[in-house]
Formats: sequence, C-alpha cells, structure tokens
Amino acid sequence: MSPDIKRRIVFTILSDYIAGEELRQVMILWQAEFSERSRYELNQFLGACRDVPGIQQNRLEILSRLVRMVMAANESDLKPDPINWMNSADDAETSFTPSEPVIKEETRRPQQTASRPSQFQKNSDTAPQNSLVAEVVNMLFSRLRSDQIRTIKSYVLSAAQKKKLQPAAVAMFEQPDISVSAVHTPLEIRDARKLINFTYIGCCEAIGPVDADLLLSKAVREVGEKYRGTEPYANCLNQLLGR
Repeated sequence: MSPDIKRRIVFTILSDYIAGEELRQVMILWQAEFSERSRYELNQFLGACRDVPGIQQNRLEILSRLVRMVMAANESDLKPDPINWMNSADDAETSFTPSEPVIKEETRRPQQTASRPSQFQKNSDTAPQNSLVAEVVNMLFSRLRSDQIRTIKSYVLSAAQKKKLQPAAVAMFEQPDISVSAVHTPLEIRDARKLINFTYIGCCEAIGPVDADLLLSKAVREVGEKYRGTEPYANCLNQLLGR
C-alpha cells in the first residue's frame, strides 16, 4: 500500500474524532514516526496519542475502523491527501509530542536475539514468502490458546477459499493441528500478503483488535529481527507488510 493511501486512511478516520490544529499535529506525528511502519502497528500510533482525548476516548473504535480500512481500502471512500495542509502552517509552531516514547523498530530489541535458537529454520527449497508467512503466523499462534488458533485458522481458510487464493495458500491452513507449514509451491506475493491480512482479521475477531495488533506486531518484529540484513528474506518481509 502506498504511503499516500495510508495517510489518507488515517486522516479520513481520525477527522471523525478530532479537527483543526490537533488533527494536523497528530497527522504530522503519523508522517514522521509511523508512516513507514507495518500496517500491523496501528495500536502503537494510537498509544502515542494518549494525550489526545478525542482519540483515547474512542481508541478501540478507531483501531477497529483503521484495521478494516487498511485491509480493504476503497479510495473513493477516502478524503483527499492532507499532506499540503499538514505542511501549510508555520514550521516554527510547536509540534505535537507523543506521550509515549517512540522507539524505532530497529532499536527495539538487542541484536543477540538473531542468534538465539529458533524452531523456524530457513529452507533453501522453500520460497522466502512461504517461510515468512509460516513464521509470522506460527509466532503469533505461539501466544494464543488452541481454541483461538483453530478459530483463526477456520476464518483464514474460509476467506482464502472465498477469495480464490492459489491452492498452495489454502493448503497452508488446511492442516488440523495448531500451526501452519510452509508449502513448497511458491506463493504469489499477493496471496502471501492476503494470508497475513486474513490472519490479522481473524485474530481481531478472536481476541479483539488491540490485543491482535500487539501480538502480530511483536511476531513481525521478532521475525524481522531474525532476518535483518539477510536477502531476499528482509526485502520480501517488507513487501508482505506493505512497507
């Protein structure tokens, strides 16, 4: 998803809750600190706006709307890009300061996590996108109950079949156990991205959007740390996350 579309989504939804200079400053914060992050880190952005009553009083509702629109954006429903308006005021004006420390993803954890033993191993016979989908999903599943996992897998399987994803994508979620395996047939990047999106939506349905956002963001960060600097995995992960 392009940066301008993501910006329009955030602006369209937030403008229902806040306005004027308060909205402009929140959008400047989004642009500076969150616009290049994964779509699965929306809750961190809302957390950084803790001192904005209009956002915090409606945080769960806003997060739910953001999740839905990011996963299935219809440009005709979006307001015009606010970038010129954001940059129109005097640059010397005091900018919005987040109430929570904004920590860049690359400094969020120490480097030694990359060398720790992992149940997920790179497989030269498996396409990077196949391995990454399996690792992100299984990392997320490792923090959920078995009944929640089965509910999510059922949702993903149904959505994948309804959207006519390739057979290999469907096969990843057809297994009866509480994990997914990386199939050998290379997934189309589009279908791999949809599997993560469907997992996210299913997780929102199972445990709520706030917890889903936190858990999937953590899973994405941990897998990202494992493959940092390792091509083509690092670049492929960015593609899957819409960065």
